[in-house]
Parts: sequence; structure tokens; C-alpha cells
Amino acid sequence: MVSIHYFGHSFFKIGFPERNILIDPYVSNSQKDPAFARLVPCAAKNSDFKDTALILVTHEHFDHFDKEFIENIASRDNSCVVASESILQKLDLSKRFLHPIKMHQTINLRGVEIMATPAHHPQAFYPLGFMITNNGKSVFHSGDTELIDSFSQLKPDVALLPIGGTYTMDCVDAIRAVKTMKPKYAIPMHYNTFKMIEQDPKEFKQKIEKSILKTKPVILNPGQSFNFK
Repeated sequence: MVSIHYFGHSFFKIGFPERNILIDPYVSNSQKDPAFARLVPCAAKNSDFKDTALILVTHEHFDHFDKEFIENIASRDNSCVVASESILQKLDLSKRFLHPIKMHQTINLRGVEIMATPAHHPQAFYPLGFMITNNGKSVFHSGDTELIDSFSQLKPDVALLPIGGTYTMDCVDAIRAVKTMKPKYAIPMHYNTFKMIEQDPKEFKQKIEKSILKTKPVILNPGQSFNFK
């Protein structure tokens, strides 16, 4: 059984058997720019982050890289942090916690295979996505990205895809990504956190359901989780 817990924006906890993985932690709301005032707060409690084995960061933007939170969790749980070298250099952590990864590289940590995939997000220095695999089950977190050709090389069980449309794919392109990858399940992310990325996830769900795809769309509100075998 694999669990996927959504905390809002692009922040997820992937629960493999005896392995909890956090992706793109974003807990705080300290931005002074009113354009980035959170409409929906992070739906997380301290109890949600017990026994964190790995923390993955797709890129350096504040809404994907909560530095203080990552440092606290990694220090407490001896978590391995996986990200590009430029992000890891910003963390005040012992090097034993830090595991740099490059695009197209695959590493194995604590029984989990992590492949760094390309992402098209020109606003970031070195954006990545992650294909995460454990015991034959795979979850793809695209990070912030536009629709790209390399999606055709990915066949995950679950695809976590942005639909916000500002700086990332919108619903239409996210559906095209689903048609390319044909995952068993597709979960939208990176929407409705800020005014500029307001979207109706029902559009994503309904268009996939009306297509010939066998993919099951799953809409998670912040704080909700989804399990698959």
C-alpha cells in the first residue's frame, strides 16, 4: 500500500512501506508580496511528519523550498535531503544529510529509487521533477513545469501535475501530459494557493473521465490523502 498525503500547493508526503518522503515542503506564509499571499494555508500538523526518511526539493522557489522547515525535520529525523547542489548549499545541515542529484541521474537511498527528470521552468535556476519508485510502485512529481516531450518516457503509477497555468501547465496541458504518460492515477497540484493560479480542478477531472484514458483522476483537498496498491 502506498499513501499520498496532500498538504496543499505542491507539497506531498509519499508513504511507502516504512518510508515516508516529503516533496517540496511549503509550510510558512511569510511573503510580503500580496500577490503571493496564501489563499489556502498549509494543511499540516507536526504529527504528519513523523519518521521522515527523505525530503525532495524540485527547485529553489520559496513555495517549494521551506528552508527552516527542512532543516528542522532533517535534523530531528536524520532525513536525507535530495536536490540540486545549488539548493543543498543553502541548507544549514551536516553534509551527511545532503544528497545532490543532477538531471537524468538516478540514485538509491534508503530503499527508494529516485530519478531526476527535466522540468521546463525558466524562472528557476535548475528545475527538476522526480520519479520515485519503491517495491515496483512509482510516483512522479513533475515540479513546476510546462508540457515537455520527455514526459513520453515516463510511465508512473501516479502522476502529480501542476494545473495553475501561471509559470506552469494549465489544465489543458496537464491533461495532455496525462495522455502522454498514461498513469493509473493523476492528481493535480500547484493551483488555488495564490490568486494568480486559481483553477477549477473539476475541469481536469471531468475531461480525463470523458476521454478514452483509463487513468483515474483524483482530486485531493489540502489535508486529504489517497491510497493505492
